[in-house]
Amino acid sequence: MPNFFQRVMPFIAFGIILVLLVAGLVLLSYLLVFGALIGLVLFGIAWLREKLFPSKNITTDLKRGRTIDHDEMK
Repeated sequence: MPNFFQRVMPFIAFGIILVLLVAGLVLLSYLLVFGALIGLVLFGIAWLREKLFPSKNITTDLKRGRTIDHDEMK
């Protein structure tokens, strides 16, 4: 009987590892799906907030000021 147990043990260990791997992939897929749903809800809230309460656009005039290159500083 110990000989049979020694011969079957690697298959049992491989089966347990395979089940744990599949369960881990399923849990990871659930985590990705729920993360995507939460991200979509947060994006929808931010989009709706921007549509209802638009933020003031701050535009800067890029022609003002002076750009100094290092070649000019001699």
